[in-house]
Amino acid sequence: MVLCEDGECSVCLLPFSRMDRVPRVLHCRHTFCEPCLGTMSQARGGLLTVGCPLCRRVTCIGRGLSLQEALWVNSKLWEQIPEDVDEDEEEEEEEEEDVHVSSSSARARLKLPAFFRKFSLTKQHRERIVPGSNV
Repeated sequence: MVLCEDGECSVCLLPFSRMDRVPRVLHCRHTFCEPCLGTMSQARGGLLTVGCPLCRRVTCIGRGLSLQEALWVNSKLWEQIPEDVDEDEEEEEEEEEDVHVSSSSARARLKLPAFFRKFSLTKQHRERIVPGSNV
């Protein structure tokens, strides 16, 4: 199941760019933009870990390495990013879609796209199938 186009991050659904939203590959071979990877990463016992939201495999990054140093750029996607994209336009789009973080929470939160908000974690009403009915 593909949730987005190849040219955009499947977490934030924003297009990859050569400046701010560089496509980086986790060890499971799924690709996300640097800001989303930074938000999803956690420090555990001196290691930096990133859980893949698609397959749930955990990528571990060694001590002293940053995401940029440890994770490869997806060269296939990198080559598809136009070089002449006006970065000012991207910044304006990002400002409109910025995540509002409450002052009580020091950790950044991801803004879920409307697609994911349709799904609730509560138990859904189940349809009843009545034998012998032609509905």
